Amino acid sequence: MVAALKAHAAWLVNALAVNRNPLRRPIDRLAACITLLLLMVALIAVPASGLFGSALHTDLTQRAAVSAAITHPVNAVLLTTPAVNTPLSEAYTQDTISSTAVVEWRTGLEQQPHTATIQVPAGSRVGDNLAVWVDQAGNRVPPPPSASSITTSAIFAALLVLLTVELACIGLIAGTQHLARLVSMRAWEREWAFLQHGGTWSQR
Repeated sequence: MVAALKAHAAWLVNALAVNRNPLRRPIDRLAACITLLLLMVALIAVPASGLFGSALHTDLTQRAAVSAAITHPVNAVLLTTPAVNTPLSEAYTQDTISSTAVVEWRTGLEQQPHTATIQVPAGSRVGDNLAVWVDQAGNRVPPPPSASSITTSAIFAALLVLLTVELACIGLIAGTQHLARLVSMRAWEREWAFLQHGGTWSQR
């Protein structure tokens, strides 16, 4: 791996050198310039993805704050026996068992009742209490994301962007150099055929 990187770096230096080299063709310099540009993009992607993750974290934090300001938790009561959605034979632990049940909560001065079918902890029973998040109209909404989930989402998004850019650069570099090699080989074949028929080497 180290030897391959050294060889690749040596090729890049030689292809971009300003000295005259009869073995270097214009396609080699073009491929080297494109490779250098893509390497710069790959390097810039590291801090850029960090800035993207930081900006995303700030945006998600602001959205969570807005969500927390217009929603609030209320006490809900289970009305039905929880129905197990995950077969017990497929559940590895008690935490992987998914159960749903109908719950009821009341909001407003008139204590208007609301009901919904939601996921409840395994082992819940009729009459148990649990918290649900509702909006100002009393309708059930997802709870605001926690600080840890926001941080995790921002880091994951930043890494995903970085990985995508790096893989794209690697793929473009490999494709560029492969195409350059094909062009060079065809040029050498034409030059060799020309020499065999009495021509003079153009050194191009």
